[in-house]
Amino acid sequence: MIRAMELRHLRYFVTIAEVESFRRAAERLHVSQSPLSRQMQDLEEEMGVELFEPEGRGIKLTAAGRSFAERARNILASVDAAVDEAKGVAEGRLGTVAIGFETGTTFMGALLSLVAAFRRRTPRVGLQLAPLSSVEQWAALRQGTIAFGYGAYAPTDDALDHLEMTRDRLGLLLSPDHWLARLKTIRLRDIEGERVILQPRQLYPRLHADLIAAAREEGATLRVTAEVMDLEALMALVAIGDAITFVGENISDMAAHTAMTWRPVEGLRINLSEFVTWRAKDASTAVVKALIESAREVRSPALGEATRVLPGPPRPRRAARRKRD
Repeated sequence: MIRAMELRHLRYFVTIAEVESFRRAAERLHVSQSPLSRQMQDLEEEMGVELFEPEGRGIKLTAAGRSFAERARNILASVDAAVDEAKGVAEGRLGTVAIGFETGTTFMGALLSLVAAFRRRTPRVGLQLAPLSSVEQWAALRQGTIAFGYGAYAPTDDALDHLEMTRDRLGLLLSPDHWLARLKTIRLRDIEGERVILQPRQLYPRLHADLIAAAREEGATLRVTAEVMDLEALMALVAIGDAITFVGENISDMAAHTAMTWRPVEGLRINLSEFVTWRAKDASTAVVKALIESAREVRSPALGEATRVLPGPPRPRRAARRKRD
């Protein structure tokens, strides 16, 4: 078994094979000729074959030398490619990055703009998008299974950092044929008795709580008849007039192209925000740094204004203890 051979021996050998001269090879490699010749002799002894034979004032490869030279070139090319790939990954130019996202954010907010900005910065980095709730994103970030998260809540974990991307007022989404669409002004008490569908409470607990509290302040009760996980299915039920729902104003442009109407609700002062999240200790890594820079590039310019945002759900750790109990 060959034990002492190193990559430099292969590089020396390939250079000698190319120029067919120990002297010219030594000049190209910037080494002395005598040590170079001695290392090639050691290589031949270790392999147990002759790689060179004299020819005039120079040398040429033996049949064994030509065979070994071809393999040596392939080995060196593979090593160089591996080194370049490792550097590319370390520098954030290559590899794959996993991003968790909350259902529905692909159709609104800044997620698509963020991905496009990141793609411009790192065109050779592959992207994997994983649908996860905010709480699931935080767990995946701590475990290192995703590098970045995009969701409706800011994390409460000190190990995670975040940036607010969008802020949007909550309003009503309904079919244009719905009787509420004919009102000049919609109030929460007008909605009492109507079929309301929302995305699951476990995904948006504070949103559910705030809507119920806002209705009670107006002396009304919301009739939440169903919780639908899939946003597209929820919107389909609204489009056919089967129910109404609450969404952010940024969906109004899309609603106009899908037979739906977005309307503000008088007295409803709830803002929805979207956040990107990452592990604080990863902020200086090339890929996460590129994601953060991309997020800052596309985030809403109006976020300097003070307003109320939805705080996050309970810490996942506490929820896990209750489940075990």
